[in-house]
Amino acid sequence: MESRLGWYLTSSACFVVPLGVGQLLLPWLLAIYLNESATRIGLAQMFAQLPVVVLVLWGGWLGDRVDQRRLLIYLTGIISIPPLILAAIFHWGVVTYSIIVIYSILMGCFMAFIQPARDALVNRVAGTRIQQVVTMTIGLQWGVQIVGFAIGSTADLVGPAVLLVIISLFMGLTVIATRLIPPLDPLDVEVSAGVVAQIREGLQRAWDDVAIRIAILQILALAVFFSGTYMVLLPVMIRELYGGGSLGLAGGFGFNLAGTVLATLVLMRLGKIQYPGRALTLGMVLSCSVLLALTIVLPTWLFYLVVFLWGAGGGLIVIMSRTIVQESAPETHRARIMSIFSLAMMGGSPIGSLLMGLMIDEVGIHQATLFPIFGMMLVGLFLALRTPLWSIKSKSTF
Repeated sequence: MESRLGWYLTSSACFVVPLGVGQLLLPWLLAIYLNESATRIGLAQMFAQLPVVVLVLWGGWLGDRVDQRRLLIYLTGIISIPPLILAAIFHWGVVTYSIIVIYSILMGCFMAFIQPARDALVNRVAGTRIQQVVTMTIGLQWGVQIVGFAIGSTADLVGPAVLLVIISLFMGLTVIATRLIPPLDPLDVEVSAGVVAQIREGLQRAWDDVAIRIAILQILALAVFFSGTYMVLLPVMIRELYGGGSLGLAGGFGFNLAGTVLATLVLMRLGKIQYPGRALTLGMVLSCSVLLALTIVLPTWLFYLVVFLWGAGGGLIVIMSRTIVQESAPETHRARIMSIFSLAMMGGSPIGSLLMGLMIDEVGIHQATLFPIFGMMLVGLFLALRTPLWSIKSKSTF
């Protein structure tokens, strides 16, 4: 079990580094390299996330039917190819807004099948220590993603082609680490129903379990009001208010992730969280409170501090929501239910990105910041008053 967990964590670390590079590279290409408007940045971010909305439930179905380890080996090998193609275009041709959008859509299609398989594989290597391993995995991923941001911060110096090659190389390392995970016990695969019926059954299981339903509603709200706005608000603020380039973007994304890493370390230090819904509520209160500061002009150091605290609050929400879902999902439906979680998390982001881009161009940066604050506050009040969020109890052991 420890060998499986060790190689899974190694595989996750290798996989997250290029995601960090790519997460910084896309807004850099849009905001700095092409100098696009906030609306066009929001549109591009929406298109980048849209494939997950369309395909992730199918990815969850596939993850429940085949060996997740083998599926990840094949898909991660394939996803290493598009960055090399785009790198070649940068080297020998002219890259336009449309080419970047097409590349982002293609990468999103593969991610729709990779993410549910990776999420479902966590439980198979964690045993009964689900909450601990989920916290450890998320903390590792966020910590390592900062390394990706550090690499991406060199975009002004080395150019996009070099970074795209680095993305491809780390995907190759992910394939090697995944192959080194010892073979897992065969899955108990359901074959009686058709594809659509099995996806529908996964949706029904998620909706019928009140804890899973609450966690998915919460992560959907986070996606719309935090994740989507974050991908547009930060690049525009850093460009317009602080004159930043790739290094400034890396600082913004890096400080936000550092806050999530801090939240992870605190949770690991505290040990098992008996009532994850209460920690989740704390994350909502913290995030909305600190975001109010972004409605006024801040000195640079205070801006990054606010971004750091925003990340800490968001980290609590993500870890506790994901823990609730993974603890509650039955093994036979886990990939499908985790794909629904991914659909909520990534499906809400395009909406948030588009709305934030439009609002920034319409009312300005500071006024647009009120959108995620009020939106998240309303959802938080609804869940606190109308659902048993406060009393959800952990099912894992340490």
